[in-house]
Parts: sequence; structure tokens; C-alpha cells
Amino acid sequence: MARSSTVSAATRAPGGEHHADRHARRWALALVCSATFMLVLDVTIVNVALPSIQTSLGASLTSLEWVVDAYALALASLLLISGSLADRYGRRRLFRTGLAVFTVGSLACSLSSSASMLVASRALQGVGGATLFATALAILGQEFQGADRARALGTWGAAVALGLAVGPLAGGLLTDLLSWRAIFFVNVPIGAAAFAVAGMRLRESRDPEGTPLDWPGALTFGFGLCLLTFALVEGNTRGWSSPVIIASLVGACVFGTVFVKIERARPGLFDLSLFGHRTFDAATLGVMGQGLVIGPLLFYLVRYLQEVLGASPLRAGVEVVPMTVTCFAAAILAGRITSRAPLWLLLALSLVLLGSGTLLMLFVSATASWTVLIPGLLVGGAGWGAVNPIAAEGALSSVPAERSGMASGINNTGRQVGIAIGLGALGAVFQHRLQSVLTREIAHRGLRVPPGVTKLAARGGLAQAAAAVPPNARPAFVAAGRVASSAALHGVLVTGGIGAIVVGIAIVFLRD
Repeated sequence: MARSSTVSAATRAPGGEHHADRHARRWALALVCSATFMLVLDVTIVNVALPSIQTSLGASLTSLEWVVDAYALALASLLLISGSLADRYGRRRLFRTGLAVFTVGSLACSLSSSASMLVASRALQGVGGATLFATALAILGQEFQGADRARALGTWGAAVALGLAVGPLAGGLLTDLLSWRAIFFVNVPIGAAAFAVAGMRLRESRDPEGTPLDWPGALTFGFGLCLLTFALVEGNTRGWSSPVIIASLVGACVFGTVFVKIERARPGLFDLSLFGHRTFDAATLGVMGQGLVIGPLLFYLVRYLQEVLGASPLRAGVEVVPMTVTCFAAAILAGRITSRAPLWLLLALSLVLLGSGTLLMLFVSATASWTVLIPGLLVGGAGWGAVNPIAAEGALSSVPAERSGMASGINNTGRQVGIAIGLGALGAVFQHRLQSVLTREIAHRGLRVPPGVTKLAARGGLAQAAAAVPPNARPAFVAAGRVASSAALHGVLVTGGIGAIVVGIAIVFLRD
């Protein structure tokens, strides 16, 4: 099997190979961790600012879901082709391209004047993020081997966890002191600096025998995933029997079937033979299960803290710190023990922890203190943080170095697919539950409200719905809405928690 080529004048210099290699690896690790930190920061920082974005741009709850899902969808749709492009044309080249596109997308987000423009800009961010995610692990897989790679992945996992930990606090602080626009603009100087340094310090590597680019596979995968997510996000609003929703689901099935046939016919975007390795299967299933839970959990948990308990963006960021702190600690610990225990066991335990922590949050209510969340935040955060380095090691250890781009692409795609589908599916659970409980609460309190106000609450949030209620009935309606929103969060927690535990149990059956 051919090895990936690495272009570096320094490493060819007589007598300086060992020192130059070590120096290059340090720069590679620093750049990959910096870029990953920026990408992850952008995920958690956005959740805290979503209520402020909704007020500023007059966005609906569905539009806010698209602000998150547009980013995840672009990532998931393009990660695989980006990994192939990186293997074929050079990982440094794609890494810098991703930095440039992500930085421009961040600037566009900060300048958005409407919800539609923000969603489009988030999709542009996702395009850049796809190339960064696809090349990040591939670069580490090329530069580090054996125990050194395990340590490097532990450091990378710590960067991921640090971004998660800092995100809520940074988002709350920037939103409270400046504006929600600042959460996107902060990426601009970081991205520009990383772009410049990568050009000077990062060495090029590629797969000299890279397979032809699989654009048919990329298009069918992307279209199928987009249609499925569109149906899940819009189904509750448009009606599940709507011709548009039915057509989207059918189209997703058709594109998915064609994609599988294309990939079976010839090696391309998605090497299905990789799934014959149980460690690789477990790693992919693990990150997908993580995404299914974490995406909607952060979205609706932060919304609960602000909309139901009245927290400011900064206070909401502070209140989720227990989860991000244990996430950070678990990522570091997991990176150090991946070589000491079976990966399937570590992944299974991580998913069970995540699911158990999610279920421990069921003590939330319209009148409870946020402190009832602390046990669940601590336990769930530990499971969340441990998944990333364990799954990364599982993906990279299952393939030869020259296939690291595809392996990391599939691994990260699984996470983003989980986030996109999870937010759509659990978002439907949330909206249906909120509308149902709010209807019951309105009847129980004998309130007279305009027709369609419960649907407006499910689509646009309690604040928009309350504005449509007569002033004399508004306080009682808000109280009913808080009860309904808490009950809707329960639905998300139960579904997500059980789902994570089921995925953890399934991974046990994938042990070698």
C-alpha cells in the first residue's frame, strides 16, 4: 500500500530531519487545534445568542433551527468530498481554503440584516468548516503515529472541549456587552491569522494514488440529506401530510438509494468497505449518537434558561458551564486512555453517560431553579466530551494513513448528520409537545386567545405568541406557556436520553 507523500524542504535537509519533523508536527498540531477550537466555539457560542437573534431579526423558531441546521447540513454534505479533495490535491491547500471560506462566512453572518441572510451565511460557514474538519484529523493522522498520535488526538479533543466550554460564556458576554453580531465577527481575526501562519508553517501532504473525485456520490448524498432534514424541520409547521413534506421524504429515500448504489459500484466518496471494520463502525455510530442528542439539547436547554427562567445570555452561558467543564476534563482523560482499554467499551460508556445525564435533567419545570440541572449537566458533559477523541482514534486506527482524509471525513460527517437530523426530529417533538400542552393549559385556565396562537408559540416562541394575546390575558398566557415549554423540553430530554443509551448498547454488539 502506497504511503502519502509529504512535501517539506526542511525534512530533506541533511542532519536536520528529526528536529524539523518535530517542529513541523508541533505547528501542525497547533494550527489544527486552533482551527478546530474556532469551529467548535462557533457552535456553542451561537446557541446562547439565538433568543437575541430572534428578537433582532424577527425570526421564527423554525428559522432559528435553520441557523443551526444550515451550518450542520453544509458540513455533513461536503465533508466527504472535502476529505477526498484533501487526499488528492493537498491537505494544507484545502485547510487554508477552508479557513478563508469560513472567515468570509463569519463576516457575512455578522453583517446579516435578515434571518434568511443569516441562514445563507451560516451555510457558507459550513462550506468552509467542512474542509477544515475533513483535513484536521487527516493532518494529525499523517503527522503522528502510535502513542504520539494518541496524545495528539487527546490535545485535539481538549481543543474541542475548550471551545465547548468557552463558547457559552463568550457568547453570553459578547451578546450582553456588544451584540449577537460580535459572536461571528470574533472569528474573523482568528481565521485570518491562522490562514497566514498555515501558509508559512504547515507542510503539504496528499495521497499520490487518490481515487477520482466522486461528484455523483457527493450530490446524491447532499441532496438526500438536505431533503430529509427539510422534512424533519418543516414537517410540524407545514403538516406531515403536506405534499411538500411527503415529496421531500420520498426524494430523500430516492437519493439515498442512488447514493448507496453509486458507492457500491466503484470506490469513490464513501468507501463502504470501511464499514467492515467494527471499530470504525462503532466510531461512526458513536459520533452520530452524540450529535443526535447534543445538537437539540443545547438548542432547547439554552432556550429554556432564557425564555422560561428569564436568564440573560451571559447568565445562561454561566449556567451551562458545569456541562462544558466536565466535557473538557473528560476529553483530556479520554485522549490519554484510548490505548489502555477497548475503544468499543469506552464509546459505549460515553454514550450511556451522555444519555443518563440527559435523563437526569428531567427535574426541570416552569418554577424550578436552574440548579436542578447540575447533576445532569455534569454527567452528560462527561459523556459528551469523551466521545470525540475516542471516536477519532477509532476512525484513524481503522484505516491506512493514505485513507485518513476519507476516514476523518466520514467520522465528522456522522456527527453533523446526527446534529442535523437530531435537531429536526427532536425539534418536531418539542413543537408538537409545546402546542399540545399549551392548548390544554389554555383550556384549563379558561383563557380567551386568538385562533392559531398555540401554533404561533410552537413556530415563533412564547414572546411572539404573547404579543398576539389581549393584554388582560397575557400574564396567564405567559405562565401557561412556561409550563408548556418545560413539558416540551421534557419530551426532548426523554427522547434524546433514551436514544443515546440505545446507541451505547448497540456499540457493545460491535466489539471485535
